[in-house]
Amino acid sequence: MTIMRLLGLPPRICDTIQARARAAGQSVEDYVRGHLIELASQRTSDEMLNEIEARLARPLSGLSSNHEEQPYEHSNQRSSAESALP
Repeated sequence: MTIMRLLGLPPRICDTIQARARAAGQSVEDYVRGHLIELASQRTSDEMLNEIEARLARPLSGLSSNHEEQPYEHSNQRSSAESALP
């Protein structure tokens, strides 16, 4: 079990937290614990950017070496099914 002390909270913040906990039918401890768990489970934008950068830095897997890049060829010819349409 971890114990945390929060010092220096303005009285109006403590009052607000107590009122919200009471309205939720929870103790202040349970109310704050739930919000801290929710906060910690969400990734920060820095964490997301780091994850994206790490993924982009990894080589792509599943590509065989005999699949070399081919230039894109665009055909102006319509398929036989398309040409049969009026």
